[in-house]
Amino acid sequence: SSGINAEYGEECKALMTAAVERHTTLFKESMCGLGVDRHMFCLYVVSKYLGEESPFLQEVLSEPWRLSTSQTPYGQGTHTDVRKFPDRISAGGGFGPVADDGYGVSYIIAGEDNIFFHVSCKNAYPTTNSKKFAADIKEAMSDIRKLFGV
Repeated sequence: SSGINAEYGEECKALMTAAVERHTTLFKESMCGLGVDRHMFCLYVVSKYLGEESPFLQEVLSEPWRLSTSQTPYGQGTHTDVRKFPDRISAGGGFGPVADDGYGVSYIIAGEDNIFFHVSCKNAYPTTNSKKFAADIKEAMSDIRKLFGV
């Protein structure tokens, strides 16, 4: 683990808290149709409907998506007490990368104590390694846990 330098621990904690608050705001806006991805998709659909070519959309939408992430919906919490029956937790499912040199990462938050990640990549691509990526996620989660003293 890279660990957190004690001297900068409080600064790191404040920065992480601010980042989480900002992310929460952005994903709530996105769920309400206010995210930039929704606007880009709408512009794309309208341009196709009108038969109009847009150099801007062609450039923006042709960018490679080397990291594709998604949260798997969690429905077990209302049906099973995962603390009482931890063997009944389902880790959900995953999906593949959308770029040859990218990763597909899905995650599911299963109760208060469990997060599962599915990391995938194309083995044929020499610079991707899903096992290393998963280990890096585990290390980052451990660092966050240490930072917040949990």
